[in-house]
Amino acid sequence: MSTHNTPSSSSSSSQPLLLPSNYDPPPVYEIPSEDPVSTPESPVKQEEEKKNVDSFLRLSWYCARILLLSEFILLGSAGNMVYLVYAGAAPKSVPCVGDGFTIPDICKIPKEDRSNFTCTYQPEYEFYSLNVEFKYFCEETSTVKMTVSFQMAGILFGALFWGFFADAKGRRLALMITFSVTIVLSILNAMVTSLIMFNVVRTIHAFFNGGALIVYGVYKMEHVPRQHRFLISSLIAWAPNYILITILAWLSRDWRTYQLVIVAASLPAFPFFYFTYESPRWLIQRGKIQEARIVLERMQEIDGVSEAKREDMQKMIDEEHEKFLARERKAKNYNITHLFRHADMALATMILSIGVMITSMIGYGLMFNLETLSGSLYLNSIYLGLMRWALNITTGIVDFKVKWAGRKLFHTIGQGIVAIGLFMLGWTHLNGKEHGMEEVVRISTLFSAAFVSQTFISKGMLAMEYFPTVVRNSAMSFKTTFSRLGAVIAPQIFLLPLPWMPYAFLCILALIDTAAFLIFIPETKGKPLPETMPEKKKKGTNNLANLPIQSQNQFQKA
Repeated sequence: MSTHNTPSSSSSSSQPLLLPSNYDPPPVYEIPSEDPVSTPESPVKQEEEKKNVDSFLRLSWYCARILLLSEFILLGSAGNMVYLVYAGAAPKSVPCVGDGFTIPDICKIPKEDRSNFTCTYQPEYEFYSLNVEFKYFCEETSTVKMTVSFQMAGILFGALFWGFFADAKGRRLALMITFSVTIVLSILNAMVTSLIMFNVVRTIHAFFNGGALIVYGVYKMEHVPRQHRFLISSLIAWAPNYILITILAWLSRDWRTYQLVIVAASLPAFPFFYFTYESPRWLIQRGKIQEARIVLERMQEIDGVSEAKREDMQKMIDEEHEKFLARERKAKNYNITHLFRHADMALATMILSIGVMITSMIGYGLMFNLETLSGSLYLNSIYLGLMRWALNITTGIVDFKVKWAGRKLFHTIGQGIVAIGLFMLGWTHLNGKEHGMEEVVRISTLFSAAFVSQTFISKGMLAMEYFPTVVRNSAMSFKTTFSRLGAVIAPQIFLLPLPWMPYAFLCILALIDTAAFLIFIPETKGKPLPETMPEKKKKGTNNLANLPIQSQNQFQKA
């Protein structure tokens, strides 16, 4: 395999995986000086400090390979997630043409009176969807909308299974399996001949697609330097891909072609599997020290790192090997139950999981009803994608430049604006003004759906940084299970009898989630990714809100 000798600036030293109890970490993003001097307060020179995997990650050539692989996987997986926005879109209207008369929209006539007319349905649509091909019109469009619930149920179980699989067998292997099977099932999905066949194939497809979505994020973030995590999450995110997905839908115009176009767009991921390796962080945690040594050495060669830095890396791996052997003496197989064996982690797990379920209910509920808004479905989708991307880039830059702007601040702002938008939607429907204030409904919906993206990113980033490596995929899978549960529930919420009720209900949930996240979840910005489980909490320690995340770096298996 060819290597690159492009020089790369050295990254700042990270905190060690196992810190002494009296260690006082430097401020966020503080870079140690090049020539540290011993002082009475700091008798140990900084170059002698222990290092961890974070110390050898840089935004360079190898990381670029990981990010390109992640982008193509996300493009395909996200495309399949929002596929039903178009494939399940109801016709704009259903004119009925008879002998000498035309009814502009048969759906506006009560169902019991439609049998009095002998006419031919000629639906008007922007996208040739399942509804049009299989003739599900008017109230029957809800039958196709139920496909969303089937798909999300498949993703729910897929996220759980493949998260555990990735923790046990490796991130890269899980990605290769899920992505490959998803491609095959996508091609099969484009050939089905009935809605029942579609639902069966789509549910199995979702099982693997859910795995790709949950594992790709962990694999990506375990290779990104911590100071760039939020910015990268904002650039390689749903928002820009949502714009691409909308353009692909506009070019395709029908649900079968659209599925094959998504496949073609994501196929470049396959070559990148050959040029990337397993996560060294996972290899170390699984005791595969020699493999981790080889992978990190290759990463350093690709990035053109100096020989001195490589020697530091080898020393770090040897130290990690010693830690692994020490842990092996009281070896433990970690599983989802370990998320609840420490009070603080259990509380954080539930707040994050329930919170992401609420966010998912809001996001998917609004997204899968975009065709009900005034204006073009494609343009509304483009506007939504542009708004999300602009927000992502802005918050990513602010996060990188402003030290005190952390995950909790962005989450509070994002979810707060979502709550305001939902309140406006509930108010217009409560007062029967949704038809006279179409633009207010349109803007409120798009803004709410756009800022949902920020709450998703904030929750996902904080969860990625909060949970230790040994249970990170299990934690993300557990959280994602709740997210998919929210997506399963979302279509049902919008079937509530009164039109204002879904928005009022979701608005209240958004406010509760905002308060819980702000009060009980610790800030994680700029902290090293924790590797092992925390010590059991002693009496007299502060509550979760006051517990800084660096206390989790004093990790030790119970």
